Amino acid sequence: MDGIFAHSRKLPPLSEFQLKSYAVNFSLDRLVPGVDNIRHDVLISPTFAIANRKIVGQLLTRHARLERRGKQDHQVGWNKEVESYKQMFCEVMRDALNHAKARREPQIENLAQAAMIKMLLEEIGSQFDHLVGRLKRTVRKSDLAVHNDLEEAHKLKDRLQLIMQEREVITKRVGQEICGFWDEVERNDIRIMREAVFGNRSTFFSDVMATSILHVQDSDNEHFVLAEYDVAMGRRIEDPDKYDNLLFFLRWLINQIDLVDPSVAPMPIDQRLAVTLSDNQDAENSQKAYVRKIDGWLSFPGNMDILLNWQRTKSDLLSLKKRKGSAEEIARLKRMISHQKAVLHFIYKAMIKRGVIDRIAASYEMQPEYLEYCPPLVPQQVIQYLILPKARRVIKSRLRRLSKVYGRSFQLASLNKKVKFMEQITTAKRKAHLIRFMNAFSRYHRDISNMEILKEAMERVHLATEEKVATLSRENNTLYEFLLPHEKEVAKTPIINHVVIKADVRGSTDITHRMNDRGLNPASYFSLNFFDPISEILSEYGASKIFIEGDAIILAIFERENTPVDWYAVARACGIAINMLVIIQRYNEKSRKHQLPILELGIGISYLDKAPTFLFDGSNRIMISSAINHADRLSSCSKKGRRLVAQKKSPFRLHVFQTRTDEEMATTADDLFMRVNVNGIELNAAGFDKLSKEIDLRMVPSDFKDIHDRKTTLYVGKFPTKSGKYQRLVIRESLIPVVEPQNLNTLRISSRNYYEVCTNPKLYQWVRQNERLKATA
Repeated sequence: MDGIFAHSRKLPPLSEFQLKSYAVNFSLDRLVPGVDNIRHDVLISPTFAIANRKIVGQLLTRHARLERRGKQDHQVGWNKEVESYKQMFCEVMRDALNHAKARREPQIENLAQAAMIKMLLEEIGSQFDHLVGRLKRTVRKSDLAVHNDLEEAHKLKDRLQLIMQEREVITKRVGQEICGFWDEVERNDIRIMREAVFGNRSTFFSDVMATSILHVQDSDNEHFVLAEYDVAMGRRIEDPDKYDNLLFFLRWLINQIDLVDPSVAPMPIDQRLAVTLSDNQDAENSQKAYVRKIDGWLSFPGNMDILLNWQRTKSDLLSLKKRKGSAEEIARLKRMISHQKAVLHFIYKAMIKRGVIDRIAASYEMQPEYLEYCPPLVPQQVIQYLILPKARRVIKSRLRRLSKVYGRSFQLASLNKKVKFMEQITTAKRKAHLIRFMNAFSRYHRDISNMEILKEAMERVHLATEEKVATLSRENNTLYEFLLPHEKEVAKTPIINHVVIKADVRGSTDITHRMNDRGLNPASYFSLNFFDPISEILSEYGASKIFIEGDAIILAIFERENTPVDWYAVARACGIAINMLVIIQRYNEKSRKHQLPILELGIGISYLDKAPTFLFDGSNRIMISSAINHADRLSSCSKKGRRLVAQKKSPFRLHVFQTRTDEEMATTADDLFMRVNVNGIELNAAGFDKLSKEIDLRMVPSDFKDIHDRKTTLYVGKFPTKSGKYQRLVIRESLIPVVEPQNLNTLRISSRNYYEVCTNPKLYQWVRQNERLKATA
């Protein structure tokens, strides 16, 4: 390589050319994955999906030449249908942009664009298969039918065979036509709205819709690339004009020109361009960023003319002189011509040494004659015929063999004339071909790079067409929906956090056994004295039933986005827990009169500052949250602990002990504390912190002591229920003692707190009296 760059110092710096950069910022990495934890769940308007299916089917029929031509009113109806289709597309994409604006996340629009293209490509493929299947059934019916029109049956078979052979041509035309509709909407409407919201962004979506590569399976097919991009490249690994080899070489050349600029750090070329694994992550990222910078120059339309096309600049100079332009501008164009000639000569010499320039010249000189020989040849074989004498004998032999297959002879006179012309081609002509090639390669490289980005994005899109999946994803706040205005329901906003309340009946097994012995019905007893009364107060606190079993009930309260009027989840959880115990005590009085068992509860309240997840068993929604397990621990009661503290009097109904060593506690995140919770309510620490933010929670001095004869800290506050009524809360904060497991004797006091939602009426009476005394003081 060093020989190529021997005269690089004479080159002008790239800063002299004012090259523009083609930037693409199309990623989905900040978006939430869907229910499979891999792809993003997307629901596109069902109405638009139906319209898309219909228009794809009609276009396939037309481009397969199966459409029956009607009168002019048919064309009028088609035009109206297309306009309606474009309007729906516009509204769906506006919805995507509005979602992106609301969340200040432009990647949401990227997701909608990728999902739309994925839906279109899948629909075209599916509809084509359906069309072929329908034709095959028609052919089979025709074969089985008794008729005299054998010629018509053969025509039908030939038509089917031709359609199957032309699959890629037909589907490409359909895709291009629909993308044309979309691009018209994008340019005239959506882009204007996007620029107003997010500023001037990349033209990536329009460029993708305009490229033919989007609609073909083999993007490096020689015939396709030459026809669509005016560029021919090698296919073999060793070919110097193979796309990957040539891309690396062009990056290398532009890097060498860039090094001429004294402001560019003189870092070795291989370090700046070779993207390899590195121990130094910053260095690797820097290398990748520099490659993206070079690719941005390579991909921007018109940059190659700015860099190389001195003939066009000369034409601009002559035009400027005729208009008697400014001397300063004339001088600038003269300098530009000189710079362009220098860079063109540099790249030209490099391409000669690389063995590429003859291939480039031949790829243009063989046109259009190469079409006479392709097939059976491919364009690269024609290029080899023109520039490699050794290849001519092999190709001639191949054509002689294949002439029998194709039923015609292949005259080589026109190619032989091209061979002679190639031997005499001038340097100026070769350089003109090089400029043409560089412009074509620039456009091809841009589209190939864009398609790699789009394909990666489409692989991460899951079109949630099944109602079950869409519902599951929607409940878990992972579904991205892009809908028409009439399809939008007054939907609940996403859950942002939640509280779980677990109420557990103490001794339920003994109660059931005793009632069965007496011939009584325990099921109706639990229902009338526990489940039914609690169900009646759920709406007052915005609570929902999550799970019910024979001796326990689990409730949840959710907080949602943009609903601050209901951001009292923990306070209301405490309030409903207190009322649950009040209800149970009231029904216990009735049960005592009729010699029925009394109920005792233990209640745990666990707050989690994140949304739960959901799954579905048929139509039943099942919530998954670590708060459920934690609430279960908080509501538990140790039988041994209850027996040991039974004789100790206290105004409190919850006691928590540490019976394990600090080392054992440190080895797990699990809750290993022993609890005595009889008609008590425990609130987790996160819940207490949240409660202190929900309401004005004031600490009040008191002389109330726990079973260890230690003073406790009380907090008092009020909160509104859903109906607007205010309810008082008294919260006890206490340190957890470290005790001997056998007898609960206190060894020391730990630094950990626990929190009880107090229910003792005497405590509330004392709080009210204390407030009245303060008011009169």
